[in-house]
Amino acid sequence: MSTPAQVGSRAVEAPGRAGRAARPPKEAVARALLARDPRLAYALSLLIAALVAAVSSVGLVMGSAVPSGPDPAAGYGIRTSTAGVVVPGFLAHDGFNLTVALPLLLVLPLLARRGSFLGLLLWPGALFYALYTYVGYLVGAPFGPLFLPHAALVALSGVAAIDLLTAIDGERIRGYLGMALPARAIGGLLVGLGLMTLGQDGGGALAVALAGTAEPISRHVWVADLAFEVPATVVGGLMLWGRRPVGYAVGAGLLFQFALTPLALAAIAALQPILTGSAADWGSVVGLLAFAGISLTPLWWFARGRAARREEQG
Repeated sequence: MSTPAQVGSRAVEAPGRAGRAARPPKEAVARALLARDPRLAYALSLLIAALVAAVSSVGLVMGSAVPSGPDPAAGYGIRTSTAGVVVPGFLAHDGFNLTVALPLLLVLPLLARRGSFLGLLLWPGALFYALYTYVGYLVGAPFGPLFLPHAALVALSGVAAIDLLTAIDGERIRGYLGMALPARAIGGLLVGLGLMTLGQDGGGALAVALAGTAEPISRHVWVADLAFEVPATVVGGLMLWGRRPVGYAVGAGLLFQFALTPLALAAIAALQPILTGSAADWGSVVGLLAFAGISLTPLWWFARGRAARREEQG
């Protein structure tokens, strides 16, 4: 006897004229790509969004005391550290989290529940962004009353991402996209982004350690990159390169998360003259937006992969 998920999976993968005749509604397609209902991930995403709203608002209201350090101007801008690493102030990052990350944490789960294929694939990326970002807060922000909420955000984001990814059926997503997705090219891009980050951050950290200079301002960025970003991006890229089911489940989210940080930096750099009175560096803004575009462009294949496959089969 077939289960509803199996029936949905067969309907999604039905080729040619039969696929058109029995094509399920969008909600049924989304359910067919899940091994189970990620109820915990839905609940935790709402809790994470509430915490992001709270800590970002408190950080902005309390100003330099929590959590940007002694220099308010640095808190609202960006600085360039060792090996060219661009480091955003925590106050500026609070503003981005409140205006961009928070809506994503609310909208993407809603889209996924309503049957959006891309919403389902981008949702883990928003959770990983929260984990990655607040690891930086834990390491780099001065100790204070927001330490425990930041720790909770890291833990909850990790649990929610694990629950969601174990609920997504990568095998069905691979069948849904078929060969229309250039898995090796996108997987290779992810590996390349991860290795580039490793070279930049690892080289900078090694140079500072050997020189024996003062602790760099980019230490919290290095921790988040080297302990979380690089392993996730490289392993996820290798899985997609090898057309493993887990690669199809995580690939879009990893690209989306990787793009959010340069988008945040570009927004902060563009607003820095207004917030701090310093000169604008539009070259950096353009470069950061171009870097974000490199990460976002492959999402087109995830969004259009199924349509391209139907055209090939038609």
